[in-house]
Amino acid sequence: MTPKYFLVFILSYFFIACAIAPKKEYKLPNTWDKNFSITLYEGGGMAYESTNILFSLDSCKYVQMNNGVYKIKRFKLSAKEREEVLLKLNSFNVGTIETAKVQGLIHDKETNQICFITKPQSQYCIETGATTQIKEKYQQNFNLTYSYLTALAISKTNPQ
Repeated sequence: MTPKYFLVFILSYFFIACAIAPKKEYKLPNTWDKNFSITLYEGGGMAYESTNILFSLDSCKYVQMNNGVYKIKRFKLSAKEREEVLLKLNSFNVGTIETAKVQGLIHDKETNQICFITKPQSQYCIETGATTQIKEKYQQNFNLTYSYLTALAISKTNPQ
């Protein structure tokens, strides 16, 4: 076998192996430490507005932007609330949610994104937007996760 054909064989084998390899699942940490955080983003499209939410060990932030004006609300989660968040997200199977590239071009599509960040520089993000969508099988789990985290942030920033 010549080196040229050997290289083609190796590359073909590599691409086939990658295509049939099982997807890695993301595993939430068992406990919420200083290196773990969750971010949510909603925005894009033609509307000049967005929402960013950050959940971390010692501080949380709910940021709304509307026409360039930012409203920032800060809050904290107790140890019990952080534990409940991890349990709830595990019940929604967030680590198994899969996305797919959108075929074609979509104009004016809002993006919804959830990222789980483990420092340093490691993150797992799931999103739906103009170029990516949640696979139908996982849509309900994504929506439940996004709604739960958003409602939690709103409840913490608007105490009754």
